[in-house]
Amino acid sequence: MNGSELINTYRASMFDGEADMDWLRQGWRALRHYGRRARAAIEAGDAVTKAVMIARADELLTVMSGILNTTEGNTLGTALMTIYSALRFTLLRANTESSIAALEDYEAALAILDRDMMKSSESVLAA
Repeated sequence: MNGSELINTYRASMFDGEADMDWLRQGWRALRHYGRRARAAIEAGDAVTKAVMIARADELLTVMSGILNTTEGNTLGTALMTIYSALRFTLLRANTESSIAALEDYEAALAILDRDMMKSSESVLAA
């Protein structure tokens, strides 16, 4: 078994089969939840909860990045890795600056990702 096959086997074992859009969608929703809770914490002046929610979002992004298939020719995995990196930077900005604007950008990006990816997967299923 080569390295790529081993990684794919490991990834499939995490999900009792191949990771699919439903799993990604749940992850994106959890990321949005953490962002909303971080925003509420900033508005309430609760720096500890803000930091905890941002740390949870960052940890989930780490897990979600780890399951991406970024092998040559896989454009979805590579694109999502780029998006996740941008989300991480936005979280860093939100945390260091206690920036509600950064969390608004974060929420908007995840909402678009969720909506557009679901439209894409639905069109593929319909075809």
